[in-house]
Amino acid sequence: MSTIEKGSELQDVKSFFDGYATDFDSIYGYSGSRGILDKLSDKLFRQSMYLRYQESLKNTSQKHISSILDIGCGGGHYCEAFLSQGKNVTGLDIAEGMLKIAKEKTSKYIQEGKAHYIHADYLSYQFDTKFDAACLMGFFDYIREPELIFRKLEKDVSKEIYMSFPKSGGFLAWQRKIRYNRRNCPLYMYSKEDLLALLKKVNWQDKAEIIDLGRDLFVKVKLS
Repeated sequence: MSTIEKGSELQDVKSFFDGYATDFDSIYGYSGSRGILDKLSDKLFRQSMYLRYQESLKNTSQKHISSILDIGCGGGHYCEAFLSQGKNVTGLDIAEGMLKIAKEKTSKYIQEGKAHYIHADYLSYQFDTKFDAACLMGFFDYIREPELIFRKLEKDVSKEIYMSFPKSGGFLAWQRKIRYNRRNCPLYMYSKEDLLALLKKVNWQDKAEIIDLGRDLFVKVKLS
């Protein structure tokens, strides 16, 4: 994939989430803009979003995790939860609309110096510190070359990584692909076999635990 193609695809994702920020955040209950049918759809089709949220918080609640990097942090739903656990949190996202919501939601933690936000593409940004853990929920849905992300994570994270991957196959995956295609947003999906092969490329096969959440595969990697 050429540099131009990568840049174009990244811009498509950025545009999608800048335009979708408020509606997307309302899925988590922060807006009254969702009607009865929308909420019913959330319950039926987005259950995995709640399951991966619960799984993430179970892991970050551990005492040895004190600093967390939330990559593709969106409207700060996870950031707010991590902060309420007493963690130091850095959120990174390419969509300014999403970061605006995240900053408003966690303003008191920003003032206390517990929360920081970065408007950037993860692969292009260089950190001057390592984090205990990284959270990448709903992130790899839009990444063409996840192996590049994995290799950078090894440099930025010292202990644990939590990730979600949307499962390929079935009606729900099909309808989601159609919906995102109409919005001109790229979408990548994985079978468990795809994921195992990907983990093997970076020698994480023995460090990773994969949990099937229905629509998503939740992956926890213990680096140390």
